[in-house]
Formats: sequence, C-alpha cells, structure tokens
Amino acid sequence: MGIFVTISRSLGRSELRLLNRLAIDPSMKQARLARELGVTRSAINQLWTKLEREFGLAIRGNIDYGRLGLRLLFGWAHGSQTSDVLMKFSRWLKSNALVSRLTSSMMSSTLGELVYFEAIVPLGDRYSWFQKQVERFKKRPYNLNISLGEASSISHHMNLALFNGSTWSFSNDFRLLASIDAAKGYVDVLPSVGKVEQSEGKRTYLDDLIVASAIESNYHVTATELAKIFTDLHIKPSSGRTLRRKIFNMKTKLSIPYADLKNIGLPQKLIVCIKTESEESPFSRVLHAQASTFPKARVISGSSMTVLDLDAPKTVDWITMSQILTNLAGNTSEICTFIAERNEIGKRLESVVPTIASRMPSGDHEKRR
Repeated sequence: MGIFVTISRSLGRSELRLLNRLAIDPSMKQARLARELGVTRSAINQLWTKLEREFGLAIRGNIDYGRLGLRLLFGWAHGSQTSDVLMKFSRWLKSNALVSRLTSSMMSSTLGELVYFEAIVPLGDRYSWFQKQVERFKKRPYNLNISLGEASSISHHMNLALFNGSTWSFSNDFRLLASIDAAKGYVDVLPSVGKVEQSEGKRTYLDDLIVASAIESNYHVTATELAKIFTDLHIKPSSGRTLRRKIFNMKTKLSIPYADLKNIGLPQKLIVCIKTESEESPFSRVLHAQASTFPKARVISGSSMTVLDLDAPKTVDWITMSQILTNLAGNTSEICTFIAERNEIGKRLESVVPTIASRMPSGDHEKRR
C-alpha cells in the first residue's frame, strides 16, 4: 500500500535536482553543484538560500563523540498513566544541562507513557554521576523501568527517491517486511552508509569540542564563522589558516556529512526502541543498513540496545509498523514503539559545550596548536 501526503508547497524541478545531489553526496559545496548541474553559481546560491529559508536545508556533521572524550548516552523509561514517577524523572532530565534530547510519547505500544532521552556526557566523574542518577530512579521509591545504553554507532538517512517534490510514496506493509527480512540474510555484507562508529574515549580538549560542535551544526562552517564562535565563548581564536586546518582535520577524523530538511511532509515522529538479549544484535546492523528505505531516519545502537527514529507521513500506520518490526526482531528482543510529541529538549553539541567547559580542569582549557 502506497502512502501519499501532500506538502504545503511543492518543490520545483531545480530544487529537487539540487536536493537529490546533496542526498547522494552531502559534502558537495555550491561551486561543485553548479558545475555538475550545468548552471551558474549564482543560480545555485539562490536555490540554496530559498531552501534554507523555507525547508530548513542544512548540511550537518554526524560526529564521533568518542574521539572528543565524550559519550552519547541514550535510553527510554516506561511509566503507568496513573503514576507521577515518570514525570519526576522527566523533570530531572529537563534540569540537566547535558541532556540533549527528551521526547515524550503521545501513544505507545506499551499502553503506558514513555520518554526517550539522550545526553552528551564527558568521561570521568560526570559520566559516573549521570549513570548513578539514572540508577537512582530505578530503585525504591521510584522503581521506574529504565533502559540506558552507550551509543556505539550513529547513522542518519534521507531517501528522496520516495519524494517527487510534492508527495511521498512510502510502503509500510508487507513490502517493507519482505525487504528488511531479506536483508537479514546478508547482514554480514550489507553496507551501512552514513554510519559513524563511536571511538573509545580520549582526553577532551576545549578547542576540539568547539570545532566539532560547529561542524556538527554546519558541516561547511568557514574559518570566519568558527572564529566568531570562539569569540562568543570569550576565547581568542587562532589565525584563519589554523582554523581552516582544524576544520579540515576534524572533518577527516571524526565526522561525515548528511543533509537535513524540515517541513517536507513528514510531521509524524515514530520512535522504535529495541532491546536484545545478545550484545551484538544482527537486527541492529540490519536497521543501520536498511534505514535508507525510510523517508527520513536516524539509528542509534549500542550493546543490546537500538533506537530507530523516524520522520514519516502522517498517515503511516504506526501499529502496522510496530507489528512488522516486532516480527522481524524475533522472540529474543524486547521492542516498544511510540508516536512522539515534539521534542521537549532538542539540542546539539554546541549547546552543551559551555556546560562541559565549565567543569573541565583549567589545563584542559588550553588550546592545542
């Protein structure tokens, strides 16, 4: 069954051509796009600016937090509709400056309430403290059902082949089931495009955090823009040449680009939380590889935990989607799905850098040259 949803303004042919090129190779800058599309740089700039304004076009960086001495912790918590324990846990998450994502359920397969959360946490005392605080809510008097994991892989996907500029065509029935089920037989050889493996921890340097956070928000950040970010944080920036070198090195070592769009007819947020008995789940690898079959998806996985974060047309049947993924996950997995409210917290690394910096030893504030 094809699902069709119309957006408020159709994208023109030229806009769609540009976006399709970016979806295939998000590293392309405007000058190269102009050459490959056979138009002027001015025409590309005009289209790009319009897409930024109307559809939130951005080229962002998928970051290896581990190389920065950070960890992305993610998890979910269940609560009954008659208890206020989940609300207390949500309040604590909202008050924590390291929490970068908090999303509550509108409707879930557990028939109760559910919250999903992420936190960008530096290794060391803050890491141990955060884990202990979460553990506190799992014990009396709260007894909250919480799953918490450390991200080992993160991937971002957008499939514009399903989009004709005005409508999405997305099948969430037996064809999706067949596609993913068939992929399970080739899990060892399936490519995972757009996935960044998270490295083991290392020492955190403030200037590295600042550069990486800028790339995460804007993969094509310039030395001039980066210098302003340093200045806004009351840190004297390096020379333009040094900043350009830092940007290049950071892109090479810990980031890959992806295209991000908003307001394109994908208003429904579906989150699928999967917990498996084994630490290395083949199903997790399948989801990373097959997430590109969805209109827009993000996959986070760690040992025994995986989250599939989908932006979908409003008419996609989340119950059907839940049943399909539950059947695919098998009896060895615990799976819950929910339709999400809009993010109560939705931040990037740049928003938590000041908090991390304020707790760093003074020696770590020195910039590496």
